[in-house]
Amino acid sequence: MQKTILTLAIAATALGAGCGGKSIDAGDLEDQLATQLSADAGVEAADVSVDCPEDQSVEEGNEFDCTLTAPNGDEVTVNVTLTDDEGGFSAEIPPQQFK
Repeated sequence: MQKTILTLAIAATALGAGCGGKSIDAGDLEDQLATQLSADAGVEAADVSVDCPEDQSVEEGNEFDCTLTAPNGDEVTVNVTLTDDEGGFSAEIPPQQFK
């Protein structure tokens, strides 16, 4: 994946919430991150994997990190912030990881 592409923030996208609307569906979030980041980098989504923690509360302002593994095996941290109580999110790969 190109380093310049990875530093871009992902636009907020609504997620389905699991467990009675209290927790983010980690699998859905992982799929959305892989799809969006791979498209930005010009690689196939199937070649990118993302691992996010389970049981994250659907609460505006909740922040947590996911790990993205690029096709070449490089791992980077993706900072995720929930932007509302419906599962909307923004995600950013901090540029300092590439220095």
